[in-house]
Amino acid sequence: MADSKETIATTYRLRYKKGDQIFKQNDFGISIYKIVSGKVLIFRECEDLEVPIAILGNGSIIGEMIFFLKATEVRSASARALEDSEVEVSHPKELFKEYEAGAPILKLMARQALNRLKRMNGFIDRLIVNEQENSQGLTSSLNLWKSHRRFYRKKVNLACKYIVKTRLSGFNATLDGVIKNISMTGLGLEIDPRNESNIPHEIGEVFQVETILPNAREVKVSCTLVRSSKGRGCISLGMTYVELSDDTRKTLGFFLLPA
Repeated sequence: MADSKETIATTYRLRYKKGDQIFKQNDFGISIYKIVSGKVLIFRECEDLEVPIAILGNGSIIGEMIFFLKATEVRSASARALEDSEVEVSHPKELFKEYEAGAPILKLMARQALNRLKRMNGFIDRLIVNEQENSQGLTSSLNLWKSHRRFYRKKVNLACKYIVKTRLSGFNATLDGVIKNISMTGLGLEIDPRNESNIPHEIGEVFQVETILPNAREVKVSCTLVRSSKGRGCISLGMTYVELSDDTRKTLGFFLLPA
């Protein structure tokens, strides 16, 4: 007697025409895709702009972030066929079991790599928004000072303290630096090269920076490191704000007003 239970395939193939969307950023989904043939564009959508991340071909895996997130979040990017393509679609149920049975150190490595990728995605989005706002500000004749003030960098020489916010443990030292310029979008620091022996200064890391402005107002901001370059006897860091509270925005706005 035949078994009456129906076996549901966990893997199947789909074909996409050139220009077809495979999945969309912010959609929910659990499937993982392997490109069998063709080429696929992976991109992020930010402020009505498409930011290309990679062009992938035969053998590449896409949609893997959902697997590591265990479908608890939405897709972080979109995928579109650049030419007629065929993909193998897999349900991650069995793969989840194998992953959970794996060595804890491998799962920790995967989580750390995923966290770095998520921070870099956020960093890319902020760069695109800042660039778009900058472009709009330069071409707008309305409220000229307000547009320029956002991107105007004021030269300063302010002692500051900072601490990394994206490390799990072991990197909780508070270090000294000097803010050399400041704006409504970010700031530039100079630090002693020895600071790097206490805290790794990696692009995408988030730091909390504290200083006292010349008008005696305290400022405390969270910033993402976007640039690091070595100079003579110092390291120059470029940072953009993660976000600004209303009070901090007002404090910086008044400080940047022309004398």
